Amino acid sequence: MSAPLLLVEDSDPDAQALERIARRLPLPVPVVRVSDGESALDYLYQRGAYTEARKPCLILLDLHLPGIGGREVLTTLKADPRLRPIPVIIFSSSQDVEDVDGAYADGANSYLFKPQIGPQLQATADALYAFWFQAARLPRLPAPEGQRA
Repeated sequence: MSAPLLLVEDSDPDAQALERIARRLPLPVPVVRVSDGESALDYLYQRGAYTEARKPCLILLDLHLPGIGGREVLTTLKADPRLRPIPVIIFSSSQDVEDVDGAYADGANSYLFKPQIGPQLQATADALYAFWFQAARLPRLPAPEGQRA
C-alpha cells in the first residue's frame, strides 16, 4: 500500500468535495482525512487510533482548525526531523497576508487559496495534482522501524 495524502480539514462539505475530486483524478495514493489538529498530530505520530497509520507522502492542511490550529500542526511537524521532509500544502480560505507569510515562515511548501466548491475548486485540485503528483518528485520517507522502505 502506498503512502497516503493526509487531508486535515474540519469542514465536512469541503472535505467531501475534495474527496470526490480526488476519486476522479488518477491519484496514485489514497486520501486519508482527519478533521482537527489534534487528530493530525496523533496520525503523524501514530498515537491512539492511528498506531498503524502510514506516514503520508503529502499533507493538505487547513489553517483554521478547532483546538490545535494548522499553524501549530505545521510548526510541530517541521520541527521534527522525521516528519520535516513531508511536503505540507496549506489549503485555506484565508487570503490574509499574515496567514500566508506566517505559513511560509513556519515551513509550508506552498499555500493554496481554497475556493468555493465548484469549477474553481476542481481547477485548484487539478493544478495540485499536476504539480505534486506529476511534475514534482516527493521525498522518500524512512520506513517504520522493523520494515523495509
